[in-house]
Amino acid sequence: MSLSDFTTFDFFAERIKHKVYKLGDGSKPGVLIIQELPGIGEQTIALARRLHADGFTVYLPHLFGEFNAPVEPLKNLGRLCINLEFRLLANRRRSPISNWLRALSRKMQDECNGPVGAIGMCLTGGFVLTLMMDDSIAAPVMSQPSHLGGVGGRERQETLGVPAEDLRAAVARAKKDNVDVLGLRFTNDPICTNARFNKMEELFGEHFRRFEIDSSLFNKWGNRLAAHSVLTLEFKDEPNHPTVKAYDHVVEFFHEKLES
Repeated sequence: MSLSDFTTFDFFAERIKHKVYKLGDGSKPGVLIIQELPGIGEQTIALARRLHADGFTVYLPHLFGEFNAPVEPLKNLGRLCINLEFRLLANRRRSPISNWLRALSRKMQDECNGPVGAIGMCLTGGFVLTLMMDDSIAAPVMSQPSHLGGVGGRERQETLGVPAEDLRAAVARAKKDNVDVLGLRFTNDPICTNARFNKMEELFGEHFRRFEIDSSLFNKWGNRLAAHSVLTLEFKDEPNHPTVKAYDHVVEFFHEKLES
């Protein structure tokens, strides 16, 4: 797959350096895509291109795994569990990569002359709540937010994998600055549960917007029972498909929050 439409740059902050793939010249609002566990494959690249075509300057940092490689979630999970930038097994402590992403968000704000949006997916879904601590983020999107400690009983299912102080700061910012959080999930997702979105509603109140796609048995769209990745692996570019409607909801959310 040709990537000639992307420009790249190395971004160094917080003693961490990663390559960032960019679409656009900064004349349109900035959107940060934080890659999910399977890696940056053709589906994530397609998401970046759709967002660019719909009027955004897109930043896609390459954080782990091979770029534009086949889906390899288990291999990447093994990499992340020993990666000191992520601290996936220490939910009470902020991952260093979160601070790096906050620094990148500030750079995006400067380059695009305004606040930016961010999409976190799967294990990076909760990262957008930490990013909300910065004024640079005005439109956070949590797509199927999950974490290693979030599977099991109800108490585990409700957790967000975000340090308590970051979560409190995100809730305070939402209420103080009228920052809404958009959440996407499939209704039968065993990893991103209904209990987690209920908890978000409890914490954020009217500032949490939830968009859910039917994945029950024999659902009319043929979505898998265990469907998970709303914007990438499960996305079906078909007229009126609910994943397309979810994507359209994201675009509307970004235009509303980043162009007002």
